[in-house]
Amino acid sequence: MTTTPELKIVIAGIGGQGIVFLTRLISQTAVNLGYRVVVSETHGMSQRGGAVFSHLKINGSDAPLIQRGSADLMIALDANEALQNMDYMRRGGTVFVNSNDGLRPEIAPHLERLNIRVASLPASAIAVELGSAAATNIVMAGFVAAYDALNLPLENMIETIKQAASKGAERNLKALEAGFQAGQRQIESAQKIPSE
Repeated sequence: MTTTPELKIVIAGIGGQGIVFLTRLISQTAVNLGYRVVVSETHGMSQRGGAVFSHLKINGSDAPLIQRGSADLMIALDANEALQNMDYMRRGGTVFVNSNDGLRPEIAPHLERLNIRVASLPASAIAVELGSAAATNIVMAGFVAAYDALNLPLENMIETIKQAASKGAERNLKALEAGFQAGQRQIESAQKIPSE
């Protein structure tokens, strides 16, 4: 088994956004790399656009649920669901959110107090540009991979998508790459030092 620190992940969104598929992509990639994985999925009223979330532990305890205040990162396909699940985040955690403009301003004091970082990407818009709004979840996977927040190399995520051999594999590979490239651009622009 590969040695890596425990990683607790909350994946949140609404029914129809592909939370279950995203959870399986991440968990299968981790298993393929030799990590120990425990998953808990809550589907709620997913068929009606209700809340759906997953708890995913990589190299963690056997308990499937993540305790409030202990998640290292959250991947939110919906900004409102990010807010609904914020109490799972630990101090110093990171939230990746599908949004044009991050999270609502009124939550900023809470984020600052707990030193929670937020990285946002208009993943839905990118997926639509690629021709499939259903690929938003995979765009977000690529975005998170660019930040290396999962300790899962992009190449391994690509391999997992190819192994699934689904009819949407080509679309998913394009979406993963688009999210990764968007994340890389975001990281590069944040590292630029203004000239005097």
